[in-house]
Amino acid sequence: MQEQLNSGNVASLDSRALSNMRKELFENFKLTSFANSQERQEKWTSLQLLLDSLKERQAVLDKENEKFAEEAEAKIAAIKKVLGDDTKVYSKEELEALKKQISETGEFIRQSNWPNKERRTTAWDRFKEYRDAVRLKEDSFYTQLREERTKLTEQSSSLTQAVLYAIRACHPDSAAENFADIPVMIAALSNTDELQQSSIDKEETKSQTPLKIKSEGLRDLRKFVIDNRDGITREDKQRIFAAIDEVQEDLDKAWAVYKEELQQKKEEWEERKKEREQKHAEWEQKQKEFLERLEDRLAKQYAFKEKLAVVYEKQNAFWERLEKRIINQQDYIQQINVQLNDLEDKYAMTSDSKYRDKLSEWIKGKYTRIEEVETDIKDMEEKITDAKKNIEDLPGRISEVEKSIEEIQQKITEVKQNLSA
Repeated sequence: MQEQLNSGNVASLDSRALSNMRKELFENFKLTSFANSQERQEKWTSLQLLLDSLKERQAVLDKENEKFAEEAEAKIAAIKKVLGDDTKVYSKEELEALKKQISETGEFIRQSNWPNKERRTTAWDRFKEYRDAVRLKEDSFYTQLREERTKLTEQSSSLTQAVLYAIRACHPDSAAENFADIPVMIAALSNTDELQQSSIDKEETKSQTPLKIKSEGLRDLRKFVIDNRDGITREDKQRIFAAIDEVQEDLDKAWAVYKEELQQKKEEWEERKKEREQKHAEWEQKQKEFLERLEDRLAKQYAFKEKLAVVYEKQNAFWERLEKRIINQQDYIQQINVQLNDLEDKYAMTSDSKYRDKLSEWIKGKYTRIEEVETDIKDMEEKITDAKKNIEDLPGRISEVEKSIEEIQQKITEVKQNLSA
């Protein structure tokens, strides 16, 4: 035993081994026979020296065991400190770190370097209590995680169905009555507070290009999904983005066709415009030539009228006054006709129903005024006719010339108005 104490294996001896060694020494000493008392005394002295060595080793071991126990208890207390109270909520990373700490502590306290069994039992009981508490928190964490995932799956499914419906409404082949609802759909998905404003804006979308509304709607849906990606499962996001990409591809094709048709319509319109301009130029040239002939004829009629007027003035001053009045009334009619043409042009060009009603009333008033003036002219012509009964051939010829002048003037006015229109 002295050789064992002096060997390198002494560090592996624990308290129990040392105690057994001491008992074995005493038992062996009692059972041993000695040659004489001197030998017995020598062996007893050697035994006492060995027992002292065992006591010293026991003292060192007790000190080491106490240090181990304190360290083990400190590790267990550290777990308690991390655990905190029962209301604390742990993340997955915190739970993993705590489990690792428990595993390392468990491995450490499994060693046999305890001062006594009671202290080891107490420490193990506290350790198992904390370990069970962590397991409960872990079970609670994953139970809540499963519930949240289930809730997320349900919410994601519901939201995905609504988003997919809105995406289908953005397809270029969707019904015409659906695309105007796209802003309302997106507002309903994003924020119910915006729903009222979107309903107001819905009227404005009716005048916009359907493809533009659908493209903007699809862009807003993509942004909505990105902004709300935490509330949508990975599988549902894949479905949504696949649907968006598919509709976007069809929209791109539809835009290409639309632009091609728009270009074709523009080219056709420009061709028709060119033809109209050419026809208008030809018509305008003919109208100018016709106007020149009318003005030449009018000049000749005025010259002839002047010749007849010299004779007429001498014969009938009354007829002259009536003729002047007729000319004034005819000029007034021409003025009304100019105003009437301007009102009719405005009536043809305006789209305001209230303004069109006002223009219609003004036009009716002009026609009524023309009828009144023409009635007045007719009355004067009847008076002239009565006067002609008392006049020979000259007044009749003057009347014919005046009528011809009037017709030419009216025709000239019409031609000029057509040219200026």
